[in-house]
Amino acid sequence: MESHSVMRNQNTNSLEGIPDAEDDRKPVWGDGQSLQINEIFYSIEGEGARVGQPTTFVRLAKCNLRCFFCDTEFDTFTEMNLREIVDEVRMHSAEWVSLTGGEPLGQNIAPLCEALRGNGYRIHIETSGSLSPQPELFDLIDHWTVSPKRRRVVDGFERITDLKYVVGKAFREDQVEEDRADLIYLQPESSKPEYVHKTLEILQRHPKWRLSCRIHKMLHLP
Repeated sequence: MESHSVMRNQNTNSLEGIPDAEDDRKPVWGDGQSLQINEIFYSIEGEGARVGQPTTFVRLAKCNLRCFFCDTEFDTFTEMNLREIVDEVRMHSAEWVSLTGGEPLGQNIAPLCEALRGNGYRIHIETSGSLSPQPELFDLIDHWTVSPKRRRVVDGFERITDLKYVVGKAFREDQVEEDRADLIYLQPESSKPEYVHKTLEILQRHPKWRLSCRIHKMLHLP
């Protein structure tokens, strides 16, 4: 499978020593006419309700969290304007575009979402739920995945398609905000056997919740 990615530079802004969260009040950056992009690539959606669907991923740089289990490098970036981003997305055949990160709500993504919708794309976002979304995004984004990281989802989420929790040593069932989303997914941390077992035990107590297995990792896809 071909994957065409933007070139990365070394313009980094590393946040050292931050355990799991920095600041919920981090502002949205700029007018959104250019964004800090880590990479753009084509793959298959490997998690949650859209699993298996061809998708072009736009990974935005920077994150206000520092989760020890995160396997994503998101501090390097290329500054790209909206036309450059859309042109890069159009190189791939997928109907869906997933905005991920890092933390995509850390930048002003509303103009990009408008541009993508104007070009006929459906939009999926994956966020930690630690930053409040711009209200106009709910008219632009079709699918909302919120993956909380050891804290409650902040106010401002009018709609959540699926809540996805990483199940590790510290996960507790009472953290799950079941009434805030259409679907609940549990994802074993790093697919470790002990966390797979823990997840399956929890699902026996909550039969409406679902398992998320990260099939793109199993298939060695981007």
